Amino acid sequence: MEHLYGFVFFIFGLVIGSFLNVCAYRIPKSESIAYPPSHCPSCGSDVRPIDNIPVLSYILLGGRCGSCRERISPKYPIIELLTGLLWVSSYYRFGLGMELPYALFFITTLILLSAIDFDTKTIPNKILLPATAFSVLLLLPYFTGLTTPPIVAGMDATDAAIGFLAGGGFLYAVAMLAPLIFKKEAMGGGDIKLAAFIGLYLGGYVMLALFIGFFLGAVVGVVLISRNRERSQEMIPFGPFLAGGSVITLFFGPRIWHAYLSFSGLL
Repeated sequence: MEHLYGFVFFIFGLVIGSFLNVCAYRIPKSESIAYPPSHCPSCGSDVRPIDNIPVLSYILLGGRCGSCRERISPKYPIIELLTGLLWVSSYYRFGLGMELPYALFFITTLILLSAIDFDTKTIPNKILLPATAFSVLLLLPYFTGLTTPPIVAGMDATDAAIGFLAGGGFLYAVAMLAPLIFKKEAMGGGDIKLAAFIGLYLGGYVMLALFIGFFLGAVVGVVLISRNRERSQEMIPFGPFLAGGSVITLFFGPRIWHAYLSFSGLL
């Protein structure tokens, strides 16, 4: 039965991922996410239901529009598959307890914001601010002690508040100091607010998420620059890396921290 539930969560995740693709494409353009129906951005033809099956339709169509045969970006099936995998992983990690809806909302929001940041290099307030406010409402029972859904082991209301301030505060400091040191902007306001949002869920572990995010961003940046020197001055969106560090921390944060303390002889 456990694996049946896992399969259901995977399928639901694929469907949610498909919807996130619509949101990521339309919301930055201030378009309705409900109307018109899904359509090809090249020829404008409606996507047939048979051609709108997450991941599978992309494979069967060879990555092209079913009408005009224009190539479809692989980011769409990637987001669908990523969402499906993270949904099923959340189920296996947190079970069907109170932690699961918190984790799913957190992860789904991160995927959407990352997809938009990757395309537009912006993290829209119209998504992030309502998501932050909704998260506070979600966590109110937790804050008042009525229930305890610690999606990261050992968290309490104080940790969530500290995480909110530490995440946003640290990136704000980076944003202020970077122009003085590197003579260019290194952090946008959206990244600062995203870090604060993440801190609500990860508490003090938000600092670990930031470290992992910086590390992932540095690795990808070095690879891109080594392949094309002209891209060295391009702004690389930090949101996807921060989201990646946050998901890793969500699943493995306490283990990583414990391993670090053991390795350094502090435990």
